Amino acid sequence: MTVRYHGLTALEDVSISLARGQVVGLLGPNGAGKTTMVNVLSGFTRPSSGTVEIDGKVLNRARPDSLARCGIVRTFQSVRLFQRMTVRENVHVPVFAHSAGRAEGEQSAQRALDFVGIADAADKIAGALPYTQERLVGIARALALEPQFLLLDEPAAGMNDAEGAQLVDLIARIPAEYGCGVLLIEHNMPVVMAVCEKLHVLREGRTLAVGGRDEVRGDPAVIEAYLGSH
Repeated sequence: MTVRYHGLTALEDVSISLARGQVVGLLGPNGAGKTTMVNVLSGFTRPSSGTVEIDGKVLNRARPDSLARCGIVRTFQSVRLFQRMTVRENVHVPVFAHSAGRAEGEQSAQRALDFVGIADAADKIAGALPYTQERLVGIARALALEPQFLLLDEPAAGMNDAEGAQLVDLIARIPAEYGCGVLLIEHNMPVVMAVCEKLHVLREGRTLAVGGRDEVRGDPAVIEAYLGSH
């Protein structure tokens, strides 16, 4: 895909693939095009050229809500919970917005709350949650839609090492539990290297490297552009 804004090229001829059951890391320095890529894949930005497909079905013109119903679900860097609602109600919102039956929707929401480990906080007011739990609610909201493909936008932002390790365990379990592919956009390299089997690195809107984590980690161009020399 290619994305241009008034003469500025944000992405140029970038192709990325994600299979169900796979965890792929999307990396790159600030301004590399990661957020633009996720916005295209989730329907918030339309590509200037190229296609977004699931199983051969082209979805370029689909709105974000339509893509969510097709199985592409995302989180955001800023969680933005409904502060005066409970955690459970926050997770119910996207489920019922996508026309799930009440019993089915409640079951999906409870499953997601249990999976991310915040079921004991389900009846707390969201505005009173600590930062890390807010991010877990964001992931639970996405998982409650039972996606085919989950796009996680910097879920480890602001977490300490221990919290990051817990997040690694959570993300690693998602494909087996939900049968979905996970695209992880993240600057926390220990998290990325621990959980992603494949990496796709962007630089200045173009693909710099694609491959297994050990292969990409040792690529001199990637080291120079992003990972650093140590």
